[in-house]
Amino acid sequence: MTLGKKLKILRAEHNLSQPELAEKIGIEQSYLSKLENDKSIPSNDIFNNILRAFSITLEEFVSGFSQGVELERIKQIPDVERYFSNQQKQNHNNQRRFLTLSSLLIVLATTLFYVGYSKQLFSELQFQYHSEGIILENEPVDVFKMWRHLLPPELERDYEFIAMKRLEMAKRVDEKVINVFEYAGPFIRVDSKEGYRQYRFTGTKEVKRAINAWLQVLGVFLFSAGIMGFVLERRLFKLN
Repeated sequence: MTLGKKLKILRAEHNLSQPELAEKIGIEQSYLSKLENDKSIPSNDIFNNILRAFSITLEEFVSGFSQGVELERIKQIPDVERYFSNQQKQNHNNQRRFLTLSSLLIVLATTLFYVGYSKQLFSELQFQYHSEGIILENEPVDVFKMWRHLLPPELERDYEFIAMKRLEMAKRVDEKVINVFEYAGPFIRVDSKEGYRQYRFTGTKEVKRAINAWLQVLGVFLFSAGIMGFVLERRLFKLN
């Protein structure tokens, strides 16, 4: 596409003769003929008159021009040169944003994958605590194991009472286990209406947590998106 061809196409689309278009632009017909035959470049004022004559924007006028000699030629018009200069700056800014976003995606992806892989944020080590039952107020915490030693001396040989007490304590046994992901010390006390439970630390176990796997999957996905961003950047902005 050349400037002259563009003028001819627009004039034909608007059903204007050369004299009619020259009059609307405010130039001689002979000068319009030079423009349509690519023998001259219009001044900035005349170029803006051409845009007004066809009721189009500068962007619409230059849309058919591709990179090359002719594009450089029409850049001699100040408004056209300014338009492409602004376009180039905008493209460079978009390119920087694109690269920044792609870099951030890779950094975020690496962080998420590491967090999921290392299990530092969501530990897979559980701490187990065991309780034999509810302890009543004024009873020692080891009442379920030591109840017989707490009997008064006069009842130590009362085997009928001891049997009844053994049955009572057996009925009170209500074992519960709680698992937590943070060590809470050797004991955990949980109050209840009847008394309280004394949970004793008994050990640890490994458990799989789906969130760590999902973090790794998300990390791989975002990393791929970041790499794809760099690949697309080369294609989207290769002309700039």
